Amino acid sequence: MLDLTEEINSMITDRRMDEDKVLSLIRDMLVSAYKRKFGTDENAIVRFFPNDRGEENRQVEIYSVKEVVNEEDWYDSVKQIPLDEAENLVDDVEPGDQLEIPLDPKSFEYSAVQSAKQRSQQVVKEYNTDRVYVDAKAMEGKLVIGEIKKKLRNDDFLVNLNLEDTDAIFPVRGQSPRETYEITEKLKFFVEKVDKGDEGRGRDGAAKKRKGGVRILLSRASKEFVKALIENEVPEISSGDVEIRAIARHAGVRTKVAVDTRKSDIDPVGSTVGKAGTRIQTVMTECEGEKIDVVRYSDDPLVFIANALIPAQVRRVVTIDPSTKHVVAIVDDSQLGIAIGQGGVNVKLAKALCDWNIEVKTQDQFNEMEETMEIYRNVDSLFKSDDAAEEAKEEPLTNDEIGIDPDDTPLTDIGLDESLVKKLHDVDIWSIQEFFDYSDEELHEKGLTDEEIAVVRNSVEISEEDEEDGTFECPICHTELPAGTEVCPNCGAEFEFE
Repeated sequence: MLDLTEEINSMITDRRMDEDKVLSLIRDMLVSAYKRKFGTDENAIVRFFPNDRGEENRQVEIYSVKEVVNEEDWYDSVKQIPLDEAENLVDDVEPGDQLEIPLDPKSFEYSAVQSAKQRSQQVVKEYNTDRVYVDAKAMEGKLVIGEIKKKLRNDDFLVNLNLEDTDAIFPVRGQSPRETYEITEKLKFFVEKVDKGDEGRGRDGAAKKRKGGVRILLSRASKEFVKALIENEVPEISSGDVEIRAIARHAGVRTKVAVDTRKSDIDPVGSTVGKAGTRIQTVMTECEGEKIDVVRYSDDPLVFIANALIPAQVRRVVTIDPSTKHVVAIVDDSQLGIAIGQGGVNVKLAKALCDWNIEVKTQDQFNEMEETMEIYRNVDSLFKSDDAAEEAKEEPLTNDEIGIDPDDTPLTDIGLDESLVKKLHDVDIWSIQEFFDYSDEELHEKGLTDEEIAVVRNSVEISEEDEEDGTFECPICHTELPAGTEVCPNCGAEFEFE
């Protein structure tokens, strides 16, 4: 009988293997050795017993089950035993009985034992791989702390994550150009991907089989790394009160983060930055001083684009072509370099954050751009037939074609200057009703001045003919009002009377 207490306890404790799995492994190893010696394992039985200290299943015995036969019927030495030999082993035995004859595993051939050991080692390795894979997979998409262990020839690093004999890979592409790394240095990493065995792919995208084991890829250069750092620092994000809507990063230089909230009493930018900037400063310190801009997300793309160009101050954003998501952000001369950023990084990150094609120009540059576009339009018109031009002149766009409600009043109908009408159209305001849907603050964000806002509000006129019955209808909200009312109590529209 073999006492395997030390080996079994070691696999359970050190390898964290399930006891049933360990016992099954030992059973398979002995049965495999038995089969190598006798050519079959049909009559092999393995049993476990307590050791001298009373610990269950720590001693093992392997038996050969043989049928008792008369001497003249005996022909199979592996599965049968002659009656006279059986009587030497046990009393009161007769032909047809089954005897369990214990065997000494040391009597097995050396090659059989070695083969069984190799198989058991392979099973242990596979088990460890499966277990490490499960542990590592639970880390995927999260921050972990690891110790840089070794630098490889291709400038990748091996990082110890305390996953037994499995090290993670910190590749060059995951390293920030702002940082340097030292052996034994402990850092935070983002676990980008965990795969196993033949799950990898070659450069051509085709499945590529690799050696067994678990492959863990780490990063400190991805935008997800910064996102995870911020999520750890801002409890309002963990609670769901603040949400990171978009993030763009140029590792080692600058990151832009757009945050939002559904709660009116929470400032998402202030919550993320923290009092006196303490929260975002902690993240910047972890990134070796990389600049991080936290901006307010908006469903209005023009407002969002202006916010995304922080730290530059944007005067207004003009839509050039909605179909190609092309806009121009107009800034003062002193803000042009800030808006573009060194090497164009600020505007590039704003483009990535908002998913719009953004050009940054001063007012003079934009005016020149407008003149150039007008020249192209005039040249293009030369190639149109007179009939086509006349048709285009006689058939202006309908309210449906430009998205105005049939009951709304177009801006072109209230006597505004053409340049002001064009400016309002550029920010997607086409009717007086749409104009009054915005507060003054929102109109300022769209690039309108106080004077321009006042001009539009004062352009809503009511004629004497509309007052003959002592009442008139507000053209904005259609509320019936007493004659002489100067401000609509329902929508706030202001009136002048002819």
